[in-house]
Amino acid sequence: MTNCSAAGAMKRGHGWIAYYRRVHDAENRVLRDGRHDIIFATEAEALKAANSEFLKYLNSPITGISSMGGSKKSVAEGGREAFPRRRQDCRC
Repeated sequence: MTNCSAAGAMKRGHGWIAYYRRVHDAENRVLRDGRHDIIFATEAEALKAANSEFLKYLNSPITGISSMGGSKKSVAEGGREAFPRRRQDCRC
């Protein structure tokens, strides 16, 4: 099994369970109601729920990642620009 994003459904003895997989987890996250798996009557219902949860995860806000290496305030106080301008004497 490769480490990739996915969403799907798996047949269980008495119905279908839904799952989604995040790239950095390397394991399936089964949709649960507390401690118990949610059992769906049909594969289509399970797939719809799995895709919905996966899209909810993808559309969630990103936290803890900073490409700037500091806050806007610290950049402004330091006199540096967040996005440096091209030099005026450059002919490219």
